[in-house]
Order: sequence, then structure tokens, then C-alpha cells
Amino acid sequence: MIFFDENAETATDQLNEMLHYITDYSDADDTLEQLEEVVRRTLFEWIENPELLALDSEEMQVYIMDQLADVRQQDVEEDD
Repeated sequence: MIFFDENAETATDQLNEMLHYITDYSDADDTLEQLEEVVRRTLFEWIENPELLALDSEEMQVYIMDQLADVRQQDVEEDD
């Protein structure tokens, strides 16, 4: 993983865990575009702030739930 040269194995594990949490915390009303947006945001955030790779499982769950909530809220605001 080019962006995480020094932490490639950790990054791979964290990205895999992130994808599982996105799946776990998504609901039937989430669109593919919303889920893709959460992945995109998370990847860009981690590239800009590699220290986020140090999040433990509980912190990552909260992070993903927050990202999902933000994307859902953004879509609601755009619909208004």
C-alpha cells in the first residue's frame, strides 16, 4: 500500500476491519453511494492522518458510526 509504506500490514488489517464495520453498521436504507462515500472519506482521512491507523476496535467502530451518520445527514440536508 503506497500511502502506508511503513505500516502496510497494519493499514491492510485496519482497512479490512473498517469495511467489516461499514457493513455491520449499515442499514437497509443506506445506498451504495452512501457506503462508497464512507469508504472514500475514511481512506482520505487515513492518508492525511496516518495516526488514525492506531485506532483500536472500539474507537474505529465509533469512527465508522460517526461517518455513516454524517453521510446520512448530508443526504437528508441535500434532499431538503
